[in-house]
Amino acid sequence: MTATRHLFAGRFDTWLAPGPRPPLWLFVHVPKTAGSSLAADLAALIPPYRSIHIDHTDRSRPAPERYDIVTERFLEAQAAAPCRIASGHVQFRNVKRISDAVPGTRLFTMLREPVARLVSDYLYQLSPMHPLAAEVRARIPDFAAFVELKGQRNRIARHLLPPKVVADGDVAGGLDLLGKRFAFIGLQERYELGYRALTALTAGRPSRPAARKRVNEGAAAEKAEVMQALEEPALRARIAELNAFDLGVHAAIAAEWDRIATPLDAWLAAREQEAAA
Repeated sequence: MTATRHLFAGRFDTWLAPGPRPPLWLFVHVPKTAGSSLAADLAALIPPYRSIHIDHTDRSRPAPERYDIVTERFLEAQAAAPCRIASGHVQFRNVKRISDAVPGTRLFTMLREPVARLVSDYLYQLSPMHPLAAEVRARIPDFAAFVELKGQRNRIARHLLPPKVVADGDVAGGLDLLGKRFAFIGLQERYELGYRALTALTAGRPSRPAARKRVNEGAAAEKAEVMQALEEPALRARIAELNAFDLGVHAAIAAEWDRIATPLDAWLAAREQEAAA
């Protein structure tokens, strides 16, 4: 099975080595990491596609139960009419359930610098794009209060890793698990290069991204307010304290991308030239 550790070691041919086509490519979509755009492009490139959609307006059951029910419905649909690629804001236990039920599933994800991700999530939840925006505005007075929400702490890690690893603060152990379990871990900060690499892996040839979905073009006043709040050292320190795991994971993955970016770009360019010849 391809693993990100081969990619980050610069063993691009090994990482891309052909093998049996996986029964499912599962995109573990961490919120506000350009995932909607990525899913839209991949849905067109590698059909059929299925979204694992969690209805957060359904208050008839607790959130974990909503995630679990949607996961089971997805597995029923996959058994009846298999898709090649799926995505959703699923968390670790749901990812494990799907991987166990569909042996051979390959996982991929996209990361984003955690402070930028947190800001984007806050602005999105205040925007008309979010179905519960009015409730959020009534319940959360400002960005500092949003930072304190338990559900926003180490949000990246909660989607990708076992809860105990995160609770123990074992960043090194988490990175080792990610390198083994995920076929690809991209960065929003290197989106185009990552997309080219991911499509070489999933579709057999590098492609360029086209879609731009769920982009919050408004909220200028709210964004200015958040940027001003982030100038306060105390708030920055609090964000770092509450998201230390995510910050550690992102910094390590970003360092890997910094190291491989130039040789990977050249390697992909060679494959693109071969495909065009």
